[in-house]
Amino acid sequence: MALSKIKKIALIGAGKLASNLAFTLNKKGFEILQVYNRSRDRGLKLAGEIASPYIDDLSELTGKADLYALAVSDSALLEISEKIRLTDQLIIHFSGTMDINVLKDSSSNYGVLYPPQTFTLPQTTGFQNIPLCIETNSRESEEKLSVFASTFTDRIFKVNYDQRKTIHLSAIFAGNFTNFMYSIAEALLTKNDLPMTLLEPIIEKTRENARRKNIFNSQTGPAFREDFEIIKAHLDLLSENPEFKEIYRVISESIINYKHKDDKL
Repeated sequence: MALSKIKKIALIGAGKLASNLAFTLNKKGFEILQVYNRSRDRGLKLAGEIASPYIDDLSELTGKADLYALAVSDSALLEISEKIRLTDQLIIHFSGTMDINVLKDSSSNYGVLYPPQTFTLPQTTGFQNIPLCIETNSRESEEKLSVFASTFTDRIFKVNYDQRKTIHLSAIFAGNFTNFMYSIAEALLTKNDLPMTLLEPIIEKTRENARRKNIFNSQTGPAFREDFEIIKAHLDLLSENPEFKEIYRVISESIINYKHKDDKL
């Protein structure tokens, strides 16, 4: 595989990740030769927005792309990769959990470009300042994918499969679970005719603390203080929300146990 720069791309997928990728590629001057998506309406919409041809049959996939980007769900990745057979063109997926070898029969050069980020629509955030984690099957693929990734960000990390899975798991705790905690807080406040804006200062402070090392050192609250009277009072307040009550109980116990983890050594 020649180490020429990636210029022409075939995009497989039209969801949140694929759309953010497509708009970013378009702005940076890459040529998206085709957009494939199983859902015709969504695929046509994205293809129209970036002025690229749309296909709904992988047998029509071009052989002229420098990069084949499979920006699809994990559940669809295996099925789609089995339908793509290239020679030495670079093909990648973006999953934090799927093995790189899911692509081994699709081409002799393959890799992963995993962004630990949540993407949304209709707003698109692009890839600026987002870490991009690279895993490839060869040095040539690594060099080519690194050059490609450097057009989006300077925060590039070369990782192995176990590291990538750990990053994804950590992102679940830091992002998805945290968002659900915000959702619980919002539900409790709304039920009592209170605005979420009341919590904006503490949310901002928590975000600032998370930028430091040894994050647990900034932990506060009744569980950290082991103030069991307040914990009981909070559990009583949550009696009408058994699911929230159980989450509060488990997390409080976990904080206490984590605080004393070194005591057992």
